[in-house]
Amino acid sequence: MPANFLAGFGLALLSAIVWAFAPVLYRRGINQFSYTALGAVRTLGSTLTAGAFLFFTLGKSAFSVPPLPLLAAVFGGSVIWLVAGDLFYFASLHRLGVALGVPISSAYPLLAVPAAWIFLDEPASPVVFGSAVLIVAGLVLLSPRPEREDRPTLSKRDFRIGLAYAFLCMSCWTFGIISNRLFMDRLPVPQLEWWRSLSVLCGSWAVFWIHDRKVFPKASSRGVLFEAMLAGALGLTVGNLLFTYSQKFITVDVATCAASARPFFSAAFAALFLKEKLTPRLISGIALVAAGVTLMSL
Repeated sequence: MPANFLAGFGLALLSAIVWAFAPVLYRRGINQFSYTALGAVRTLGSTLTAGAFLFFTLGKSAFSVPPLPLLAAVFGGSVIWLVAGDLFYFASLHRLGVALGVPISSAYPLLAVPAAWIFLDEPASPVVFGSAVLIVAGLVLLSPRPEREDRPTLSKRDFRIGLAYAFLCMSCWTFGIISNRLFMDRLPVPQLEWWRSLSVLCGSWAVFWIHDRKVFPKASSRGVLFEAMLAGALGLTVGNLLFTYSQKFITVDVATCAASARPFFSAAFAALFLKEKLTPRLISGIALVAAGVTLMSL
């Protein structure tokens, strides 16, 4: 197997691991912040780490502003990907509940993989698409499943609206993944991540100010704020850098499928560190995700 493929595949899997671990740090913040406040606070950590990474890799001269059309495109693409996409995700969870919203939204590889073939002229691969199907099927089994007596009644209207939000979420994430690859040809990765972090910071804080009508989120301690910022540094900067760098070695469709194994690692972390029980349903989901990832690597 080519060394370049192994390097890219490994980076994409590492991004999934980082993205899966970051929510552990959100735990206390979720109980104290609104989703919009938490989304705003995390961008402080991501912007600081993105700026530090750019400075230490390319120097202070790399902070120069790129051509305005390119900068506007990066800002727009990043806001659609990481601000609007996440808002639609939370909206779908509100309408559908976690049990339905998570697996439906997690099916975005089924959009992103053919989109990479169409818009990036990547060679169509039935093996990769088959891997995506296996991974999505595994994610459905790995999604939370509340007890039947605790499951709220879902009206047809809420289901239709929630499904529309989920589709918009998947579309935003797909757009972000495709545009990210195009921007890589025009900006060095550290610069791209820096300007992306600034755009997400601006978009997230704008949403917070409009929705919460507060100047800054209040927390019980500085530790809660620090955890949210650290989670943002990991989930946005580190995870995004690993995912972006992986595409220097492998195609976008393969990187997307590998990175979409994030819920698989979340389930593994829950079993290993939180002592959550591994049911036959979860074991089946893990097996399907592992089969999909393995199929891609053959």
